[in-house]
Amino acid sequence: MKRSRLGWITLCVLVAGLGIYALAPGVMAVVLPYALLAACPISMLLMMKSMHGEQGTPHESEDAPTLQVRLARLKAQHAALDEKIGALERDEDKQTYRESRARRS
Repeated sequence: MKRSRLGWITLCVLVAGLGIYALAPGVMAVVLPYALLAACPISMLLMMKSMHGEQGTPHESEDAPTLQVRLARLKAQHAALDEKIGALERDEDKQTYRESRARRS
């Protein structure tokens, strides 16, 4: 349930409660203790529904192209870093080989 929709529902419930209180205060005295007891579990159910209710519905992300561009850039950076690491390792191997030959002579 969207947050703005939940606000309207809350407002309608409050207006209905005030209307009942204005028209029949005796009914409100009987119903109010039960409403207070039920408020916590009902609010927990509403929160659980609002937090997990939209997980199963697939929706298209508005910035999916932006994410694709970022992913492509990161992959290019990753490939460039792999190339640099490979070059450094090859240079290190050459240096180690030269040092070992110099020790033998």
